[in-house]
Amino acid sequence: MLRRINYPALVLWLLTVLVGGCTEVNMHDSRDFERHTLSQLSVPLEGGDFYWFDVKLTAAMPADNAAAEAQRMAWLASWMTARSPCGQSWEVLERRPFDFLEHNPAHFDLRYKVRCTPVMPADSA
Repeated sequence: MLRRINYPALVLWLLTVLVGGCTEVNMHDSRDFERHTLSQLSVPLEGGDFYWFDVKLTAAMPADNAAAEAQRMAWLASWMTARSPCGQSWEVLERRPFDFLEHNPAHFDLRYKVRCTPVMPADSA
């Protein structure tokens, strides 16, 4: 049994594929590209009341550089805002390099321990 071909639908589909394939999307221009490439926020595998913020170091983002550290803290603030685990009330408890034997499949260089802090209610008196 022969099927009829719906030529207008076929032409529309081909045009969609061709035009869609020709558009250029440059994800490297995204303002969050570096944050997603060089950092992550995660929950500890062993549990706990804190989060891990892991970052990779680069020549442009070295470990002991104030501007690089400010950028990493901006990334952390973006992660905390995007994930909303504790609103805007959190603190960094620890900053350290990854231990040699520590689970680190993404090969991050620095690890921050971040904890939510309670928000004190405004004084009603």
